Amino acid sequence: MPFRDAGVGQPMPIPALATALANATPEQQRTMLGESLYPLVERLERDSAAKVTGMLLEMDQTEVLHLLESPEALKAKVAEALEVLRSVAAQQQANSPADQLASLSLNDNLVS
Repeated sequence: MPFRDAGVGQPMPIPALATALANATPEQQRTMLGESLYPLVERLERDSAAKVTGMLLEMDQTEVLHLLESPEALKAKVAEALEVLRSVAAQQQANSPADQLASLSLNDNLVS
């Protein structure tokens, strides 16, 4: 089943995509949505496009279709996903062993 229009290499129009999704397996559905979503996300956030697209694909299918139809909704969700990624990265950095060692007081582990 082709996921893109023949000849142009463009994502399917939303109504055609919705019809194709109804007849596809869950794996095919994710692929079709991802192929349509990724180029739009990449225009907004090139560096993290794959990760953000994966995050958005975790949403309900109807929500993802809405993002494909609404550039403003997509922009807001991409910004939200980027904030989550930044937050997780900051948390992981704060929990690094070097930071934990640096925060120890000299008196914390001294035996009297």
